[in-house]
Amino acid sequence: MDDLTMMQLAYQAAQQADPAATWENPRVGAVIVKDGAVIATGYHHQFGHQHAEVAAMNQVEHQADLVGATMYVTLEPCAHIGKVGACADALVAAKLGRVVIGQGDPNPHVSGRGVAKLQQAGIAVTLLNQQGSTALNPAFHHFFETQRPYVTLKLAQSIDGFIAAKRGQATKLTDDQANVAIHQQRAQMSAIMVGSETALTDAPQLTVRHVPITHQQPWRVIVDRRGRLQHHPAFFDDRTLIYTTNTTFAQQVPQAVSFDGELDTLLDDLGQRGIQSLLVEGGGALVRAFLATNLWQRFDIYQTDAVLGTGIKGVVGNQGPVATQTRVGNALHQVIYREAK
Repeated sequence: MDDLTMMQLAYQAAQQADPAATWENPRVGAVIVKDGAVIATGYHHQFGHQHAEVAAMNQVEHQADLVGATMYVTLEPCAHIGKVGACADALVAAKLGRVVIGQGDPNPHVSGRGVAKLQQAGIAVTLLNQQGSTALNPAFHHFFETQRPYVTLKLAQSIDGFIAAKRGQATKLTDDQANVAIHQQRAQMSAIMVGSETALTDAPQLTVRHVPITHQQPWRVIVDRRGRLQHHPAFFDDRTLIYTTNTTFAQQVPQAVSFDGELDTLLDDLGQRGIQSLLVEGGGALVRAFLATNLWQRFDIYQTDAVLGTGIKGVVGNQGPVATQTRVGNALHQVIYREAK
């Protein structure tokens, strides 16, 4: 059994993880081999719970079997104590003989330190320098490599291309089954964003409701350049950020953040706040602004069966090839990834 084959088993283990459950932690898988046989596999199940390496080791009935064994893990073991202990310390304590790592961790608290700690303890380390973890955890890697959140745009529209019947009128397009899929996507996010028009028209809660979550609710982010929300205190709660160019509003309301009106600046600020992933849910003008500035990584379109005939047009034009499309409820869910420029 060669390293690449065994690492593929580790990636398969990582794929079992629910990205909504791991949330801001990466999905990671681990496989332990002793005397040419797989003796354990594991993966990170839930944000704040044991990591993949420890999960795999806990599957081994006799801990003495770990001595001299080889572990294949998709991402560099952490070397710092966060919500759980450092995985590198656990591997050292178990006296593993070798650790094969699929990809280095971009988190500066980990990057290179996990490898160094293992090597200092006399454990042989092989780093494959693959990109499998990036494919599994695009938001995690994007955030630590750019210091900005991974931006996913989301738009629901009628089959004839409208996102609302008319300006200022809330229009329900997706059915209950499609809404569950949307909330599953929300559950994976650090923050959910809308513009002030959508906030005032739809009064969205911007929370995860139709699926269970084990982590805190995402941040609510509202772009309100003119300060239209300053007389709407229902939007002022602890996990809300309202970006505005209205300096009076920003000075008077703790949740209001003064910025220069540029999305670049806004994303920089979100990154400094540790927000890894951002779901932009509309309205159409805000989504188009992200498209126009190429400040997005993924675009999810829910093309519903609803027919409006007239109304506010959605996004016009080809944003790139459709990577996947899945039928969910009354909508065809299409996913487009922005090509790197």
